[in-house]
Amino acid sequence: MALVQDTGLVLRIRKFAESDLIVTLFTDKWGKRAAIAKQARRLNSRMGGVFDLLNQVEVVFYEKVGLDLLSQGSLIQGFPRLKSNLETVSIALSSGRLLNRLLPCCQPERQVYALFTLFLEVLESGDVPMDQLQTSFTMKALTLLGHRPHLSSCLKCGATTDSFSFVAHRGGVFCPKCSQGRGIPVSCGLLLSLESLLRFSLPRAGVVHLSSKDIQLTNEILTLYANFISP
Repeated sequence: MALVQDTGLVLRIRKFAESDLIVTLFTDKWGKRAAIAKQARRLNSRMGGVFDLLNQVEVVFYEKVGLDLLSQGSLIQGFPRLKSNLETVSIALSSGRLLNRLLPCCQPERQVYALFTLFLEVLESGDVPMDQLQTSFTMKALTLLGHRPHLSSCLKCGATTDSFSFVAHRGGVFCPKCSQGRGIPVSCGLLLSLESLLRFSLPRAGVVHLSSKDIQLTNEILTLYANFISP
């Protein structure tokens, strides 16, 4: 068994046996890993509280087929301000669940790891409107994982127009002629705003103004798309 040390973010925890935890970690160097933390639920466990959701941790684990075996775990940061607010923790958890669905197992995704870490740090700071920050993060994560939706022109004929329809199962927007009444109507202005969110860094996501209606529509579009591409 290979002994590995890395940093990671806790995406999921599940109770196992009488006192163990199965922890899904998104690690910096080794990607998404599932590992068992023996006796982590005992009151006197040295790993007690370390593997709370969204915590950034330093871990040592034995690499095994199936479940890795956690040997050590220590807290790097727990994002207490983020977790003290229901809205921010809900956004962070939903983003973590999205990554858990989209990330392949045991495949390094270091750019995505850095992006998610920055997302949690900016969300913790409270300096950027949380809805726009989440939209920016989701768009960037999809892009880095090879699932960037096509938003700049009609995916079929290449036309540019004032309005499009987003068709989730085809991964992009279509002009009125090519959409044939399918998909979710979306304005050219919103698509330009989403392209801008992709260009700006997460700390600058607030520069792009999105109305509450725009955010609601964007969430609907991205949710449908993520549901289609996730296994």
